[in-house]
Amino acid sequence: MNVARETIAVDANPLLSALRGGRARAVLFSGKFFFLTTEFTTWEVKKYIPELSNKTDIPESELFYAFDRFPITAIPPRVYDEKRKQAQALIARRDPKDVDILALALKHEVSLWTNDKGFNNLSELQVFTTADMLEKLAVLTSSTN
Repeated sequence: MNVARETIAVDANPLLSALRGGRARAVLFSGKFFFLTTEFTTWEVKKYIPELSNKTDIPESELFYAFDRFPITAIPPRVYDEKRKQAQALIARRDPKDVDILALALKHEVSLWTNDKGFNNLSELQVFTTADMLEKLAVLTSSTN
C-alpha cells in the first residue's frame, strides 16, 4: 500500500544537525516525509560546512557530498515570492534570514521543521522541532508495522 508522504518545509538547523550525525538524520532519511527547502537555505548550510568540518574533523568534501544526497527539494524564490511580504510581516523583525523559509511554508501550506525559537508563536503554520519530528516518525513507523 502506497501512503502519501506529508510535505514538510525544513530549515537550515535540522539539516546541519543531520550533517553532524544528529537525530535529525533519522527523520530526514526515514522516507516517511517529503522535504522542501529554499535555495537560500541550501546556500546557508553550505556556508557552514567549512566550520562544521573543522569541528568534526570530517573533510569538507565528504560533508558537501553528503549534503548533496539529502532527500530534500530546493525551491527557487520565484515559486514563493508572492508570500514574501506576508512572511516579512510575520518574522523579519525577529530574523530577516527566516523570511524565505517561512514564505515557502506559507506558499505550499505545509508545516515547518526548525529548532529556531524565532518561529515560536506563529499561528499561520505548524512548527515542529526535531523532537516533534522524531515523535511523528515513531507514530508513523509503529502504525506501518
